[in-house]
Amino acid sequence: MKIKSVIFDMDGTLLDTLDIIVICNNQILKKHGFPQREREEYRKFVGDGMKTLIQRALPEGAGEKTVLRLMRELLELYHETGVGAIPPYEGITEMLDELVKRNIKISILTNKEHKYALLNTKTILGKYSFEAVIGDRKGKPLKPAPDGLFEISGITGVPLNETVFVGDMKADILTGKNAGVTTVGCLWGFGQKEDLEKLGADILINHPMELITFLDLN
Repeated sequence: MKIKSVIFDMDGTLLDTLDIIVICNNQILKKHGFPQREREEYRKFVGDGMKTLIQRALPEGAGEKTVLRLMRELLELYHETGVGAIPPYEGITEMLDELVKRNIKISILTNKEHKYALLNTKTILGKYSFEAVIGDRKGKPLKPAPDGLFEISGITGVPLNETVFVGDMKADILTGKNAGVTTVGCLWGFGQKEDLEKLGADILINHPMELITFLDLN
């Protein structure tokens, strides 16, 4: 099996967004008189979209109107804070350079709001020509539904058995399993090694360049 397409999660996989998540969420919570959360709590809250993130950060029983109002403010603040300052993880650019050099198609599937996924890609990873960047879009299911992987496979023209999905969270591994693609769990992000192992990630890697080593063996 020769891998011709690699699809990546974004936050916690390509981009180290935890700092901006903590700063922006706590600023909004403080503004509205809610208790602020610890950094390690946010590490557990991420992965299922911004709405779910703010729901988890709010005290139990917060109503839908409160969640939606804070989410809108959070997205505005997130943008204003400077998404261009979000760093890729160490080794990401070297790994992407190598994939491009090998003519392997690269794409992104994230539960981040779609317009912010596009903005992050353009601002931080603009030197790369991603085949597709898909985020949270109205009427479209989020991960772990496999729909996004099916859509990207259609865009790239690469069948699923020649595709790898790389992510750091349980939802990522489940998405890959649901789509029937090879799953790579990265251990530098927000997820827990034990969770990724239990879900049956095909391989776990500690550094982005280990993905290249894995591809060399396949």
